[in-house]
Amino acid sequence: MRRHKNNKLDNTGIGLLVGFLLPVIVFFAVYFIRERGISFSNYVGNLLYLQALVKLGSLCVFANSAVFMGFIKLKFDKAARGVLGATIIYAFLVLISRAF
Repeated sequence: MRRHKNNKLDNTGIGLLVGFLLPVIVFFAVYFIRERGISFSNYVGNLLYLQALVKLGSLCVFANSAVFMGFIKLKFDKAARGVLGATIIYAFLVLISRAF
């Protein structure tokens, strides 16, 4: 198999950064597309009241799977490892939030 050598994007830190930022970007995109009429604090408050914040957050993290598969296809194994690490950290946060 041929690997890309010395590629700046094949970095665990880049993968972690993308893995942490992409779900946040998706969350804000959902807010701006669906709920423009209310303030962000009211939006989050409503999600908390409906107990849907963790569920929506979990769906936002699902976007990491596409980036992970893209990095795997490009043979950026270190970046894919970073995205996977960020996804696992998000999964632990969801697990902890479900426990309390």
